[in-house]
Amino acid sequence: MDDLQQSLREAFESSGYEVGDVSRNRNQVRVVLLEESPAAEDLRTITEDALDEDGIFGLNVTTESVDGRDGMQTVVSFRTR
Repeated sequence: MDDLQQSLREAFESSGYEVGDVSRNRNQVRVVLLEESPAAEDLRTITEDALDEDGIFGLNVTTESVDGRDGMQTVVSFRTR
């Protein structure tokens, strides 16, 4: 896990969210939270506080079923520059 992924995990966990996974594929980052419907603006703020806001674009928050897990999870995804 690189520094970016570790920073995101720590930021979400310190804000009270349970993180299922943080993954990165080139410049695409994906954070799976085990909460079903947190406030999208809160998630955006946590992400921007953890990383350089100018390096994040296309931030998207969705609720989806993740393979191998019961119920719905919230997924925060974005690209980095």
